Amino acid sequence: MGTAIDTFGQYAGKAYEGQINDLSMADVTTAVASVAIPFARAVVSAAVDKQGALPAAGAGFFLGISVRKPVGVSGSYMTGQVSDSGNAVGGYRLNEEVSLLSTGRIWVKTLAGATKGAQVYAVPLTGELTNAATAGNHLLPGCVFKTTAAAGELALVQVKSDVTTTIAA
Repeated sequence: MGTAIDTFGQYAGKAYEGQINDLSMADVTTAVASVAIPFARAVVSAAVDKQGALPAAGAGFFLGISVRKPVGVSGSYMTGQVSDSGNAVGGYRLNEEVSLLSTGRIWVKTLAGATKGAQVYAVPLTGELTNAATAGNHLLPGCVFKTTAAAGELALVQVKSDVTTTIAA
């Protein structure tokens, strides 16, 4: 009889980047990716209607945060976290339909750490999220960190982009 060998920990981690925390208040909308968009990134409106992009240095309408998808159809699709599977964080390809959390709670990896109740900022060109009010970072109005986390760790973010908001550096 063969012996099964597992390659994962006994307990699951608390979450993955782009994972919706719960569906009690979740409002998930969609946009077509005008560029490749990783999971758990701020997404703004692109130049073409119904398209989304990562924030640029200028202004844009904040649409929401890209949601993790559990299944992919392409061989180029990657899922998982570097820490537990060796894969890069997955994402959406060019012209793929992107799920965006416009209202609700979602797990993100924060660049500079997070303090519960702190405002959330998006880094231009990457859409990564941080609590650093560094020059050039976009403030995401209505978004706050709901948990405390060290730099590079997962933090829970409350998203409220019910009203279209222009974000600018």
